[in-house]
Amino acid sequence: MNSQDFVVPARSWDNIHSVAETIRNAIGLSNVPYVPIVDVLEKIMDHQLNMVRFEVGDHTEMGGAEGLADPNGEFIIIREDVYEKAVGGDGRARFTIAHELGHFFLHTGIPLARSVTGDGVKPFCKSEPQANQFAAEFLMPRSLITPSMNRFNIAINHGVSDEAANLRFKYLSNLRAK
Repeated sequence: MNSQDFVVPARSWDNIHSVAETIRNAIGLSNVPYVPIVDVLEKIMDHQLNMVRFEVGDHTEMGGAEGLADPNGEFIIIREDVYEKAVGGDGRARFTIAHELGHFFLHTGIPLARSVTGDGVKPFCKSEPQANQFAAEFLMPRSLITPSMNRFNIAINHGVSDEAANLRFKYLSNLRAK
């Protein structure tokens, strides 16, 4: 994830939910709370399906970027320290990888125009919020989070950070209240 943001075609959060759910189902993870996200990218998408080339990059070549999804869908690079943390189960690093998968599935082949804070572009038309929503839907699917769960249960069961679990808990609580 980085601070660059781009204007992309509008997508509802329900549409992004459907995309994430379709992918989880296609790779046999529909009822799996803890997604093995590193294996999904490295073993399934790269080695088995040959959908995208996965690379680990060092700090020098990546600068401040933790991950990068090629706009043409050819590769996803995850910075070495983030990759190592994700392998170790770090929730934030796992979210970063899911976020880059979001860019791959939602934004490959789409012409990108830069967006800056305060330009009035709605979040559902920006690449970064869309990729974050994909990561949340992919790692913490609605179907596996019951109303009796709290943010701590979500963080533990789904292997995400407390911050991601808290945002997901609030989002799903608001969705259920409608």
